[in-house]
Amino acid sequence: MKVFLNGKEIEFAEGGYEYIFLKPYQKHHTETIKEGNRELTIQLYDNGVQIRTLVTKEEVATIINREVLIDRPNKKIYILEPDSQAIQKEDGSVEIVS
Repeated sequence: MKVFLNGKEIEFAEGGYEYIFLKPYQKHHTETIKEGNRELTIQLYDNGVQIRTLVTKEEVATIINREVLIDRPNKKIYILEPDSQAIQKEDGSVEIVS
């Protein structure tokens, strides 16, 4: 199965990735639309983050309206804000600077 995040292919992770929001949210809304062999999930958060995920038999494609960094060893996706500073380390992990 191929997995894409913001248009780039990423490594498949058994059990999926955990989203880490650098700007906390209070409320969110999730809607899932199923059509044939496809499923579209739309997640809207009150901190302005929007996540859209399309799942088919062949692939999973997710679009997040923010810059993201993937912490591969810990299976986390950091959702950055415009003023966020983070470093992708050589081992694939992520360090949040500010």
